[in-house]
Amino acid sequence: MPTDSAGLSPDAVALADIRRSPRTSTDTRASRRGRRVLRSSGTHPGFRRDVQGLRALAVVLVLLYHVWPEALPGGFIGVDVFFVISGYLIVGSLVRELRSTSTIALAPFYARRIRRLLPAAATVVLSTLGATVLLFPEGRWQGVGRDAAAASLNVQNWNQAFSTTSYAGATAAVSPLQHYWSLSVEEQFYLVVPVLLLGAAAAVRAMGLRAGIPAAALAVICGISVLSFIHSVQFSMSAPDLAYFFTTTRIWELGLGGILALATAGRSVQLRLSIASGWAGIVLISAGAIGLSTAMPFPGWVALVPTAGAALCILAGRAADAAVPWISSVWWQSLRPVTYLGDISYSLYLWHWPVTVFTVHILGHGPDLVAGAAIISTSVLLAALSTRFIEKPFRRFQGKAGSVGRHGAERVTHRPVYALAAVLIAVPVAVAAVPYGVVQQKINNLTKEYDSGSYPGATAFDSSNPAAVPEGQPLRPAPAAAMADMPSLDEACTVYDPAETPYAECMFGDPGGAKAIVLVGDSHAAQFMAPLDAIARDGGYRLYVLTRNGCPFNAEPLHSDTYTYALCPSQNLETVKDILEIEPELVVTSAMRPASYDHALGWTWDSPRSAVDGYLEVLEPLEQAGIHIGVIADIPYPTFSVPDCVLEKDSIDDCNVQRPDAIGATDPLVEAAMRLNNSRQVDLTDYFCDDQRCPAVVGNVLAYRDNHITNTFARTLVLPLRKGLGF
Repeated sequence: MPTDSAGLSPDAVALADIRRSPRTSTDTRASRRGRRVLRSSGTHPGFRRDVQGLRALAVVLVLLYHVWPEALPGGFIGVDVFFVISGYLIVGSLVRELRSTSTIALAPFYARRIRRLLPAAATVVLSTLGATVLLFPEGRWQGVGRDAAAASLNVQNWNQAFSTTSYAGATAAVSPLQHYWSLSVEEQFYLVVPVLLLGAAAAVRAMGLRAGIPAAALAVICGISVLSFIHSVQFSMSAPDLAYFFTTTRIWELGLGGILALATAGRSVQLRLSIASGWAGIVLISAGAIGLSTAMPFPGWVALVPTAGAALCILAGRAADAAVPWISSVWWQSLRPVTYLGDISYSLYLWHWPVTVFTVHILGHGPDLVAGAAIISTSVLLAALSTRFIEKPFRRFQGKAGSVGRHGAERVTHRPVYALAAVLIAVPVAVAAVPYGVVQQKINNLTKEYDSGSYPGATAFDSSNPAAVPEGQPLRPAPAAAMADMPSLDEACTVYDPAETPYAECMFGDPGGAKAIVLVGDSHAAQFMAPLDAIARDGGYRLYVLTRNGCPFNAEPLHSDTYTYALCPSQNLETVKDILEIEPELVVTSAMRPASYDHALGWTWDSPRSAVDGYLEVLEPLEQAGIHIGVIADIPYPTFSVPDCVLEKDSIDDCNVQRPDAIGATDPLVEAAMRLNNSRQVDLTDYFCDDQRCPAVVGNVLAYRDNHITNTFARTLVLPLRKGLGF
């Protein structure tokens, strides 16, 4: 599961509905008796100090989780608390407007959201882009630029979902803007819900039942919430990485708040029930923060713990008594220091995550107590300034008076607000394009031809005839472009599914060749496509590349703590049938070692024995059909980003991996191959390493793009692979 980032929205507390009322003498007397007077929403949609306090609790949970995740493993549930608060106040506000006017003024509604959300959000995006250029190596500029555009366009949740499910995304460094995912979820929800409510109201009016508008609205919110909850439970079990970010799996959390608002409208609760529900809610939220973790299938039914807690806390604030005693959680939530954190929580959320990510990058490790305290202090200070000088001034930014209506009433045009929105979206996207383009230019240079004599790569370590390495040559590829230096393969051939893609679509080498080679396995097999393609072309072979990222050619499934990846083995068994139909001379495969899978993704097999047996189950039928098997032992595995290291360190030697420290001494694929009678094992380690170290740069070529080799370096492995595979 990717590192979580919770999202907060100023509309999550319906600031348009918050009205501070002056204290009365009764208030003062109540305070003197040790009782805090609250403006309850039992009969009045006014200021809810307790809701601000609940927001403070949620943002503190998220902040502590991000700074010290081990201390509060479930702190990410703060986002779920905010979703409930947002649904309660915004849906409640929309239905009140719908009930009183029979419509929802969409232009003013979205204008309010623009004024409250975009100025602060755009400021943080622009600041993060600036810090990225100053602090991050160039290799990370494109990723942050892409995230900046997604965050500005409110699609960051989808960007995160589909990037983190890929192997490259799952092993990439954390983005300083990934926390915008939950803001995107909220905005997508509020883009659709007002329209659904208007449709429900129109249907009720068509039936002559105007008084039934609240009931129709409740039915709509209940309907979409139930569907979303069912989808969330099922999808969280089958694809937790995707489900975590999907809007459709989160709608029910916002809907729960809306259902609470509509079901309790105009009602209040007795003081005893208020006290009991308030503390019960705090206990549920606290239990979730302490006991839950991202290893669970979240959100799914597990998210009922924090969302039910948030609903109970909100219900507690509807106490019938105006004066709430100190024994109530509502009293504590309403203390001014607590509500102040709620007031700045939107900006605090926006700032704290980039501050945390950049601090960790500078330190090179997670924050200790002192660094964590500095992160929190800096984030609170930036949040206070942002609230005072960005959020509040823009909230007062109004539309201009327009034409006069039939009854002499002035119409207000919101065009200036929407023009502001266009600027606040376009400017960050345009700024993000600059560092993105700088790196893209270097990526474009990857296709340019170069003198292999100046860039001997792996052949510089040839024990029998080492190539000379000219000095003074710039690195190939440029470290900033290394992540893009991959084999030229269609996506269908890197996520090969026999049921979806005919193997003929993944044919390379010599198309007219009478003989065939098949390359199969995970992304550590696919990285050898270029040298095998050259070998196939020279020898008149067709080359079929039937690889699948994160899926070793094995019949036993890998699993994480919460999920078993059973699809991979079933697809491999079908791929065996494809290979037998192709009738190749040779099948070549490679895969990450178990220790590497565990380090990169947290995946493992049940035991070393099961891994070996799983490889034999798919390889033995091929051998029995007379097909030769070629196994390439996995490459030395760096535990850090080599391109980033090369960009940041004064000496390239600081980026070397000591040979004994390369992860994965045991390779079950090689062990399985040794049990076959018709196989060859190729170990390329000596072309990466000398006796003690595995250099970042070999023969003027950057060896790694992440835990994979660069395609430029792979192309220099033609001779050792040809020799090792027996061509």
